[in-house]
Amino acid sequence: MAKPDPIDQLNALNELLAQLGQKDPEFAEHAKRALLFYRQEQTGGPDSESLQRYVERLANLYLGEAGERELALEHWHVPAMEDFSPLWIRQAIVSRMKALAGQRQALLLVTGLHEAVCPPGRRWTANRTEEYRRVRNWIDELACAWASKGAQLQVIVL
Repeated sequence: MAKPDPIDQLNALNELLAQLGQKDPEFAEHAKRALLFYRQEQTGGPDSESLQRYVERLANLYLGEAGERELALEHWHVPAMEDFSPLWIRQAIVSRMKALAGQRQALLLVTGLHEAVCPPGRRWTANRTEEYRRVRNWIDELACAWASKGAQLQVIVL
């Protein structure tokens, strides 16, 4: 499995939010140009703080300000850790789902999972592929279990 490029992930999010937000298609094109400019200016990809800021800016562009959105958004960037424990993941997902409680439409966006399972400089192996699938499925199950009854929940892992 190839390592995902953070800028490509943001481009994918841009396209997704363009569809969800149903705003002027020019917004998506402007965001693409801004990401292309960022890619040309930076030597490395965005860090987790930059990624959080970009996700929030894209959400504001397409969905409106945080308090005015019809579609609630929670973003969790999985930090790189030596100990990738299920309890730690559970706590992070449950806290994000509690923030989405009571929302009729919600989007849980997870970034950095690929890098958490396979840190930079490591090889992607069959064991890591299985670990990624297991954690990815567990995130889906936890999100569904903690979603408000009758809510339309979308879970996206980039």
